Amino acid sequence: MEKLLSKESRAIFGFSFGHFNVDLYAAILVPLYPMITSKLGINLASISTIIAIGHLVSSMMQPLFGYISDKLHHRVFMVWGLILTSVFIPLTIKTNTQVLFLLCLMTGMVGNALFHPQVSALVKEFNKNNPELSRYMGIFLGLGTIGYAIGPYLSTLMVENFGLNSLLYLSLLGILSSVFIYFFTPKIPYFDAKNKENFTKVLREIFKNKKCIYLTIISIIKSAVSISFGTYIPFLLKTKGFSLETIGLVVTLFFVSGGLATIFSSKFEKRLSTNGVVVLSFMSVLPLVLLFLYFLNINKYFACILFILTGFFILLSVGIILVEAQKAIPKYTGVVSGLMQGASWGFGALFLSPLGVIGQVFGVDKILIIMAFIAFIAGLYSLKYKYLNE
Repeated sequence: MEKLLSKESRAIFGFSFGHFNVDLYAAILVPLYPMITSKLGINLASISTIIAIGHLVSSMMQPLFGYISDKLHHRVFMVWGLILTSVFIPLTIKTNTQVLFLLCLMTGMVGNALFHPQVSALVKEFNKNNPELSRYMGIFLGLGTIGYAIGPYLSTLMVENFGLNSLLYLSLLGILSSVFIYFFTPKIPYFDAKNKENFTKVLREIFKNKKCIYLTIISIIKSAVSISFGTYIPFLLKTKGFSLETIGLVVTLFFVSGGLATIFSSKFEKRLSTNGVVVLSFMSVLPLVLLFLYFLNINKYFACILFILTGFFILLSVGIILVEAQKAIPKYTGVVSGLMQGASWGFGALFLSPLGVIGQVFGVDKILIIMAFIAFIAGLYSLKYKYLNE
């Protein structure tokens, strides 16, 4: 019992619970994008551009928020990040213009951006001398992914049974969760601010590190694949006659599978090496996607199992990449966390706009093939250079 109530245990539980909640809200709109597209009277290319802008603007703020949080001794980003996300993302369903939809989406995603860098850095801060850091980071990231996974299914259940406006009630859960986290998690221990330099100089120092450049690039590719698969699979499954609830379930299981992969990634790392996990994660996506598309016209349910398995491999290396980046630049863990989780997600979202045009013209299945091929090339690069084994 004493171990369960220790400062470190309360920290990892509180941070992981908050991560579960904040990422749940980030995903509740995913299976509803076809419905929102019809409601706003726009096409696939337009909704793709709006989603990309919303993700990009907020995600690009994460390194800056990480820089500020490296100087803070207060959990303000963590608490207000969850509140903004839980209020404004559900509020998007009340908008009736593209501009209002974008503003609400951006505000909610800014909350998401506030939360991640500070809390990711604090997971390391409370476990800095713990040899099991990779495992705890995997739990923290994995529970966030599982929250992201549950969001789509939860939103489809609520919309199908109680209507679109029922999403607004979800905001109460986020507000109550933020209060719980504030009182449950331990206070941040005092430290002298590690980043004495200004923000621009910090970024320059980070990107002088070749390992960090490599990790940023593969994080962007990982994010682009994850975002594009999660965003466009509802459109593809809808054309195949799947119900809204089934689409939500498939998206949910896709990300649950990825969350479990993140939690257990340290076990793979011990067997395969750090670089081996990254290679496996990236190179396995292409064959799985090709099999998924082949069986989609033969056995839809087996195809969905293959797609869910793809989620496991896409997100298998997430925690490992973040920990390696924090180890590479230990002085600026908040900024590095913002780059790996935020900026990479924003740059990954940039793929959505051109991919939306490709999907509009050539079909959504071509989007999956293109992104899977890009992941395969990244895996080949990792296989050759082995930066993570240095």
